[in-house]
Amino acid sequence: MSAIDRVVRLVSLVFIATTGLAVAISGRFTSFESAIYLLLAAATIAVVIARVLLPPALLGRTHRVVQASGAIGVVTALVVLSGGAGSPFVLGYFVIVAAAALSSEDVAPAVVAIFASLAYLLVAAIMPSSEGLNTAVVAEAGFNVAALGLLAYIATVVGGQQRRAREAALRLARFDPLTGLYTRHFLYSAIEREIGRAARTGRGFCLLMLDLDDLKKVNDTHGHPVGDRIIRGVGEVIRRSVRESDLAARYGGDEFVVVLPETDSIGAFTVASKLRADVAALVLRHDTGTIQTSISAGLVCHPEGGATLEQLMATVDAAMYESKRLGKDRIVGPVAASDAGAGTGNGEAGNAGARDTNAGDSGAASKVDLGRFGSPV
Repeated sequence: MSAIDRVVRLVSLVFIATTGLAVAISGRFTSFESAIYLLLAAATIAVVIARVLLPPALLGRTHRVVQASGAIGVVTALVVLSGGAGSPFVLGYFVIVAAAALSSEDVAPAVVAIFASLAYLLVAAIMPSSEGLNTAVVAEAGFNVAALGLLAYIATVVGGQQRRAREAALRLARFDPLTGLYTRHFLYSAIEREIGRAARTGRGFCLLMLDLDDLKKVNDTHGHPVGDRIIRGVGEVIRRSVRESDLAARYGGDEFVVVLPETDSIGAFTVASKLRADVAALVLRHDTGTIQTSISAGLVCHPEGGATLEQLMATVDAAMYESKRLGKDRIVGPVAASDAGAGTGNGEAGNAGARDTNAGDSGAASKVDLGRFGSPV
């Protein structure tokens, strides 16, 4: 439930409570006091059901119009029981219109304002004030209808601006403006969800951390706008290369993280290899020629590489920096021992499942001591 929905629910309950209190204190409505209390009790139950218990998806996109129509019915009945057009509770129509305009969009506020106006005019025609249906009463009714329309318009404009500001803030919190990938904050939430899902299903996942090689040299030589173009281009390569079920985020300045749900180390290594090749094939044309880049990648799997978010991020970060230390443009992380091949290297016993692949090995595996980056899966 959104903040505005909670406010509407609170206002509805406060209106009902103050109405009951006004009826009890004023003593003006003794003839229909019991009926008014029953109406308010039914309205309270309806608010709890509609705003708390009933899922909004059950009524679809029209749920707010349906709820507003019910509120109009309650206010109309209250006005009828408390004296017709001269009832002090006519203000309830204004509350409904304002709430609908603030919590809805499209044509919903206008529809609610029309229904509220028609209900009010019907009551004013059937049950005018004690003065009868004279010019003053008609003028007052016309003024109230015009006020309802103006209130709907003003509240719609204000509500629309608030919604756009809120959506913009959420978009900034969720998406990186340069690459369009997810932000670090959203990434952390996604990894926490994946850890919970893995605990329930018993199926793990893998993380890739990618860092652009020598971007500082590009920034120093050609300027930061060119560096931004490279970051944006690599972000587009990542977006095209991952599955819809995967999640790619810009982790820092030139660092990216990819979450691969229900993927083992071999599958993750395949994805990382494709990303590495696609980034290497990326060519940025510049005034002084062309610029190409490469990535150093760290790979880690859950739960072998860490049981918590902090452990996983520390492990994949260490793997990525190890790939930098080993010469850049390579992938470091655990893969299945059967996939590591029989290549020779400097790996110690028990670490044969860790793989380091660089651009010049033509697919051959070179084992290194990477046991701290997670056990082979």
